[in-house]
Amino acid sequence: MSDPASPADDHSDAGGFQQALSAKLSRNRELDQQRQQAEKEMDRAQREAAERDAEEARRQQVARDERHAELVAGLRSAAEQLKAADSTAFVVRLGFTESGEEYIAKISTRGLTPARSLFVELDHDDDEVLARWHSDLGDALELWRLLEVTPDMLQHLVLQAADQELWASLERPPAFPGDEAALPEDEAAS
Repeated sequence: MSDPASPADDHSDAGGFQQALSAKLSRNRELDQQRQQAEKEMDRAQREAAERDAEEARRQQVARDERHAELVAGLRSAAEQLKAADSTAFVVRLGFTESGEEYIAKISTRGLTPARSLFVELDHDDDEVLARWHSDLGDALELWRLLEVTPDMLQHLVLQAADQELWASLERPPAFPGDEAALPEDEAAS
């Protein structure tokens, strides 16, 4: 009777096993190299995305800084022109807060009916522009992002504060610039 596990069979099986083992280990090394390469590629892609995000954040910050400075200059100019044109009817207060974060303009009427005040806050750090009417006709508030506001919008607000004919014809504070749907027809056309 012959032994099914003869030494000759062990040797030939060992050679086949050794070859299969070597192939498996070689494939494992290939897979490990592919994994390492994929991880490097993923790390590189994440670094590039983070760099793009940081660059976009810097670009947005520069745009906000420039817009804030532009809005401060435009609002200051319009308010100072109103004050110079009629300092008896309009009280104008302008300036930065103590922290330097916000620029504030307050324009109030003196002796005009309806009495009204316009408060505008340009908040650099919070990226906001707040405009508020307080008047005998009621109050209104609007909040925008810095990049949504233009100097023309702020000049329009100052012109609204000065427009006695407009205020005499209204039952509530005028619509804010950019809100044309809420503007009366004669004001939307101008």
